[in-house]
Amino acid sequence: MGQNGKKWEFVLFLDIGNARGNFMKILIGTYDAKLDAHGRLMLPKGLRDQLKDIEDEGFVLTRAVFFDNLELYPRREWEKWMKRILRLKKTSPKKVRLISAMNAGARLLYLDGHGRLQLPKDLIRKMNLGKEVVIASEGNILQIWDKDAYERFLEESREVFPQLVEELLDEDDEEA
Repeated sequence: MGQNGKKWEFVLFLDIGNARGNFMKILIGTYDAKLDAHGRLMLPKGLRDQLKDIEDEGFVLTRAVFFDNLELYPRREWEKWMKRILRLKKTSPKKVRLISAMNAGARLLYLDGHGRLQLPKDLIRKMNLGKEVVIASEGNILQIWDKDAYERFLEESREVFPQLVEELLDEDDEEA
């Protein structure tokens, strides 16, 4: 109690993210979807439900780093990623190359009133996206794959999956 006999109340707000309040939304699931003739991608309801509290902020769509697919970042995640890159030495040609490569073809997108994203035709062409696509969670971002390419990726990954789990999760255990 305070000096005047009044009760003091303290409210502590905790973010599931980290101590600096950098919340990371973990997206769950793999979804089949279709591109219409105009390049619009309807996000499945299960995914829209997960994104409803951040969809107004927009998304950044870019080419993936390692595979032939697109990556869809919630805008907050993209900004965190870019801030991390921008902290690198300002005189580094590698930094300039990385920023240029990350931003090559990147677009800011918003869901339309029907829950669709308008994918740019040049990125659809570069990634060979057909009418049938797969939207797969990569934790805090989404991957957009041509359905056949995604099936090949899964098949190729099946053999190395147990080894990856063992190596990467054992690494994580050692750091903890």
